[in-house]
Amino acid sequence: MNITSPETPKTYYASPRRAGMEEVSATHRRILSDATLQSLIDALPDYVLVLNRERQVVSANTRLLDAFGFNNIGQILAERSGEALGCIFSTVGPDGCGTSSHCSVCGTLLSILECQERKVQSCHECHLSLARDGGTSLDLEVTAAPATVDGIPLTVCILRDISDQKRRSILERVFFHDVVNTAGGIHGIASMLVENAELSPEKERQYKEWMVLLSNRLIDEINHQRKLLAAERGEFIPEVGIVDVPGLMREMHALYASHDIAAGRNLVLGTIVPALIESDGAILRRILGNLVKNALEASDRGETVTLSSMDDGDTITFAVHNAGEMPSEVQLQIFQRSFSTKSSTGRGIGTYSVRLFGERYLKGKVSFTSREPEGTTFRITIPKLFSQHDH
Repeated sequence: MNITSPETPKTYYASPRRAGMEEVSATHRRILSDATLQSLIDALPDYVLVLNRERQVVSANTRLLDAFGFNNIGQILAERSGEALGCIFSTVGPDGCGTSSHCSVCGTLLSILECQERKVQSCHECHLSLARDGGTSLDLEVTAAPATVDGIPLTVCILRDISDQKRRSILERVFFHDVVNTAGGIHGIASMLVENAELSPEKERQYKEWMVLLSNRLIDEINHQRKLLAAERGEFIPEVGIVDVPGLMREMHALYASHDIAAGRNLVLGTIVPALIESDGAILRRILGNLVKNALEASDRGETVTLSSMDDGDTITFAVHNAGEMPSEVQLQIFQRSFSTKSSTGRGIGTYSVRLFGERYLKGKVSFTSREPEGTTFRITIPKLFSQHDH
């Protein structure tokens, strides 16, 4: 194991050794024979995994087995935590869970390794993306504590699901922040109309037009949050129609080129393919809007953000490019629901919702590249024809 200083990205390398099934089963039987430990594990209201020194599962409580759809403990014995829970990155590394670059920012792994090395309780948050159910995400608070059974060193890993708490926090930061700002704008304009009785007809008409614009934005924010909640529950149904690619791109450019967020930066249109596609136009606009806003926020004054499109035969790819490079630890977590690069006003939902809607509901593929000197490019590839029977 290699734990670097806090100033540099953490990297962890698990030992390739794994205990054999016979050894794991023997440890499991010893835990079962310790009535106090097993009773305590099953009495806990959270998910519990008991791991050996190779981080393999030797026991778990019934709450975890039921929640993750296991009929018995035998289905996950000898697996590592990410493999047992179904983490999408658990098969990426050369030796499974704990050995990929994504594992370097895993709160579960960090808790376990700190506990095993220092022989103390360790607690971290973990953003877990599951391979099942179309890419479900869980936010967990993971506490790892050392234990011993018949002289065998173990790690008791308690995983508390804080997804609802995180979701509420995000809604407060994002939804209420945006709604209050927009409602404040409407209130400000309404106050000016009331307090300035001698406004010219031109100015009065302008203020009224602004109120309509802001009211539409407020309704759009509320409707999008309703769609996001439905999407996370698997209940969202896309409203499919014909989308004109050049028209959509010009609309995005007109909307954000003069937006406050673009102040001092240049938003330009690159290649535009003349194509029509079947998709949910409102969701696609929201996805591109998120990507464009993120790129503008990540750009310094004087830099350029480019929105372009490519025809790939059966698909259309939209690309948003900016000159900067994201730090490696940001790249590894960019699509996690609760992760944000903005520590103070962290939004933590933009790229997560881009992938959620783009892949699960629009049947597309969301990806990015970020490196020097090319910069950062986010892409969403959408099929030209929407397959209705998938829903």
